Amino acid sequence: MLKYRLLLVLTAAIWGFAFVAQVVAMNDIGPFTFSAARSFIGAISLLPILLLKHSDPPPKKTNLPRWLAIAIAGFFLCSGTLLQQIGLLYTTASKASFITATYILMVPVFGIFLGKALCRNHAVGALLAMTGVYFLSVTEAFHIETGDILVFLCAICFSMHILYLDYASQRYAPIQIAAGQFFVCGLISLTGALALESIHPEALLAAWWPILYTGLFSTGVAYTFQIVGQKYLPPTECSMILSLEMVFGGLSGFLFLNEAMSSRELIGVCCMIIGVFWSQLPSPVLFQIRPFFSFRSH
Repeated sequence: MLKYRLLLVLTAAIWGFAFVAQVVAMNDIGPFTFSAARSFIGAISLLPILLLKHSDPPPKKTNLPRWLAIAIAGFFLCSGTLLQQIGLLYTTASKASFITATYILMVPVFGIFLGKALCRNHAVGALLAMTGVYFLSVTEAFHIETGDILVFLCAICFSMHILYLDYASQRYAPIQIAAGQFFVCGLISLTGALALESIHPEALLAAWWPILYTGLFSTGVAYTFQIVGQKYLPPTECSMILSLEMVFGGLSGFLFLNEAMSSRELIGVCCMIIGVFWSQLPSPVLFQIRPFFSFRSH
């Protein structure tokens, strides 16, 4: 299991440093164009593996059609990606990386409705993390930035994506889900770009390195590592490891974008870090309910 945990740590590092590339890209192209470009590059980068690698039979079977499973994964991924990218127009890379990481606390909470147990430390950790989000995002004049709200909504989408991949990775080949969700995300983003933005070849060339980095590494490599890791590790543990993204994101903003954090924001960071890891400590179950819905498996 160690190698799958290391894959997720590497995923968090790639995502964390991708915040810099995402901010730089917005100097030349719009969020929909950027999302479309990186998604298609990520999908194309997996085609050789998809065509040459023999997939092992999935450990579980399901009646959910493969095309629908891929479409659902692509929808959650695209929603989270676009909300995050648009949010970066109105907030800093450091704040965005920390707010995005609240998905580690949303995963166990949303998991309640899928029949997963809510433990006492999940609730305590959530309160601590939300306190951190307050200090990070709410100014002394009680003003929440638009970008902070968008990035918080993106965290909700990524939470649903993680929970859904816990299901899909057990029933479909990870490479198929990865490549398929990137194509879906690319198509949705391209539709938005054609409707809302102007696509110019020279602008795409100007943003070549952010597109290539996020397309090949943040999308093609990292999201594939996530799906492979989630096939062998429980979603709560996966979300905890992936939350290291906030550490790498804050570090990248400091190193490459000269982003400094105020004492108020540092308090928020500390609250979030404590809440994130507190939520993973063993504790008694507060309650567990029957799932509101589930896909039929056999």
